[in-house]
Amino acid sequence: MEDFQHIGYSKEVIEFVAVTKEFCDFVETAPQMECNDFVQRLQKFIPLIYLKGSLLPKVETEQNGLLEDFVSEEEYNYLFSHVHSLLGEYDEYLEVFDDNMQYNEAPVVHSMTEKVCDIYQDLKNFVSSFYSGIPEIIEEALWQLNETFELYWGKSCAGVLRAIHSVVYQVIDKEE
Repeated sequence: MEDFQHIGYSKEVIEFVAVTKEFCDFVETAPQMECNDFVQRLQKFIPLIYLKGSLLPKVETEQNGLLEDFVSEEEYNYLFSHVHSLLGEYDEYLEVFDDNMQYNEAPVVHSMTEKVCDIYQDLKNFVSSFYSGIPEIIEEALWQLNETFELYWGKSCAGVLRAIHSVVYQVIDKEE
């Protein structure tokens, strides 16, 4: 019998899983979308994901190695190529908060496609682990998600949101 008192079933985690599932489904349908629709929806998803990720409970785990990657390299590359084609000229943006900025005289350029696909990969792996229903796997996945939020995907959300904001209004201006 499942232990619904487990931290993995807290209100914050359940809400995060719901938003994450919706985000992953959205990214997976990107190949059928128009650029304008994609960036406008992304503009709403990214801050929501960041907010819900920042509210996740912290866990300590003694588990290690229970997790598997659910997003294959082929799936990642498929989504990457379609999102990159969709964003086209809007894909690259200048990043001033990159740690490498202090070592470069040239501007640091990032790819919205890469950030979105990396966020997708971390979130899809988490939600797939969550759906296993095994408390030890959920706990380790939650621990890993918190770690990657702090070190990578949280920063990616914050950085790419500025780029998305700019693109949304560039695309709208071009269509008017």
